[in-house]
Amino acid sequence: PPGVGKTSSVYAIAREMNYEVVEMNASDVRSARKVHQILDEAIKGKPFFHKGRIILIDEVDGMSGKEDRGGLGALINIVGESRWPIIFTANDPWDPKFKRLRDICELVEFKKLSTLDIYKALKRIAISEKLDVDDNVLRILAERSQGDLRSAINDLQTLANLGRKITIKDLDILGYREREITIFQALGQMFKASTITSATIPFSNVDMDPKEIEPWIEENISNEYEKIDEIFKAYDWMSKADVFYSRIFRRQYWGLLKYYTTLMYAGVALAKKERYKKFTRYKMPEYIRKLSMTKDLREHMEKIAMDLKPKLHASTKRIREIYFNTLIYLFRKKPELAKKYAEILGLKQSEITYLSEALKRL
Repeated sequence: PPGVGKTSSVYAIAREMNYEVVEMNASDVRSARKVHQILDEAIKGKPFFHKGRIILIDEVDGMSGKEDRGGLGALINIVGESRWPIIFTANDPWDPKFKRLRDICELVEFKKLSTLDIYKALKRIAISEKLDVDDNVLRILAERSQGDLRSAINDLQTLANLGRKITIKDLDILGYREREITIFQALGQMFKASTITSATIPFSNVDMDPKEIEPWIEENISNEYEKIDEIFKAYDWMSKADVFYSRIFRRQYWGLLKYYTTLMYAGVALAKKERYKKFTRYKMPEYIRKLSMTKDLREHMEKIAMDLKPKLHASTKRIREIYFNTLIYLFRKKPELAKKYAEILGLKQSEITYLSEALKRL
């Protein structure tokens, strides 16, 4: 998570060991050439004024998309070539694109700071800087930060610039920002929760609908819980939640959605006898993984459906559900007949070849 001391910890270690830090922000390098240009000397050379060197590659999850693959691959290679330790920081290390990088790294988890920890840090700063600030302001800043010390310090600095006594009224200057969290973070908070409130709050900051979240919880119940009776209870609550959702959908009583989410989130969270202290690797739902594997085929078939739309005088949905289902069946059972059917539909030879080869791989 952001603002918990990842980068600061690296500098603290370096200072204690008399090492220098060579820092690079991963989002600033988008190619293998750029990575080597910046890091080749750093990973092999020796510092003049320090015993050693730590190479810090900050915010590695800032690399995204196809254009960054060369840069990410170069970073992976550099780990094996470096004579000095390399530290990567990330807010979401479980992104699938980092699988190869995770395999060669040792993961150190930084947890969000408690409200009390952040309050104490703000109090120390206020005393050190001789700020005239209402103690309740510090407590509210700590609560609103949601474990992010850096944002709390930034907020305090903004208020300090007023140049006078800081009161609760001054908090209106900052507004109140909700922080989005990843589905993996929300799952972790829910499974470790011990009250209804603490189990339901995390998902309010996830940019997903409750029905989209449901398969993520189902997939990870057996990852988190180890006792059969706990797993049974958790799935039983999921079943009750699903029945409730069906009633809501059938009757269109969307005002009752909060009961569905409470049954799902709190029911699963409270199915355990006590909190598991282990570190759990949460997984994406299996069907989503399979969808990602067939993404190229589905996109190709969608394009073909758009081409066929004016010829068949049918919607793309109808083409997918009727014509393509027939085509898929024929390609699997009677390939020669499938090719003739495809020609009748008006498919190009390249499209017929692509479909026949792609469907064999499924």
